[in-house]
Amino acid sequence: MRLNSFEFMLMNNSLRAASQRWIETPLLIGRHGVLEGQRVLEIGCGRGVGARILLDLGAAEVVGIDIDPRMISLAQARLARHAGRAVAFVGEAEAIEAPQGSFDAVVDYGILHHIPNWPQALKEITRVLRPGGIFYFEDLLKGFVSAWPIRALLTHPQATQFYGRELRAGLEAAGLRVTQWRQWGEWGVIGQAAK
Repeated sequence: MRLNSFEFMLMNNSLRAASQRWIETPLLIGRHGVLEGQRVLEIGCGRGVGARILLDLGAAEVVGIDIDPRMISLAQARLARHAGRAVAFVGEAEAIEAPQGSFDAVVDYGILHHIPNWPQALKEITRVLRPGGIFYFEDLLKGFVSAWPIRALLTHPQATQFYGRELRAGLEAAGLRVTQWRQWGEWGVIGQAAK
C-alpha cells in the first residue's frame, strides 16, 4: 500500500527520523554492534533512514525494499555513499526477491499494517531468514489504525488490520518463535521472533 500525501509527510521529516534512531531502534534492536557483520533486510525501507541506522548498528550489508518508487528514489540517494553495503529497490514483502535463508535479520519499522496480505509477508520473511535469524518488528495494531481519526487521515486496508493476538498467531504460523513481546493495549507492539 502506498502512503497518502499526509502519511508521506508524516514519514518523511526530521522528527520521524530522530524517533526512529533514538527511541524506536534502541527499543526494537539495541545499540551499536548488535548487528555486527550481519546481512539485514528492511521491509518498507521508505527513504532509507532505517537502512542508515542499521549500518550504524554494525550491519555488514543492508537491503531495503519498498513498494513506492518515490521512496526508493529517496533511499537510493541517501544510501549512495554506502555503495556496496546498502541497496534499495522496489519490491513487495509478500514476494521478496531473495534466496531462501539469505538474511541474518529482517526489520519492520511499522510496515506490516500497510500490507493487505500480511500473513504471506510473514511467510516470506521466514523464508528469507537463515536458521536462527531474527525478525525485529514494531507495528501498529487494529485499535489504533481503526480509530476514526486515524481512518480519516490515513489510508490503511481496514479489512486486514490485526490485533496483537492475531499478529502473534501469524508469526507462529509462519514458523517464527516469539522471543520478545511488548504490547500497548491494542495500539502497538514491539518485539523479536527467531526462525
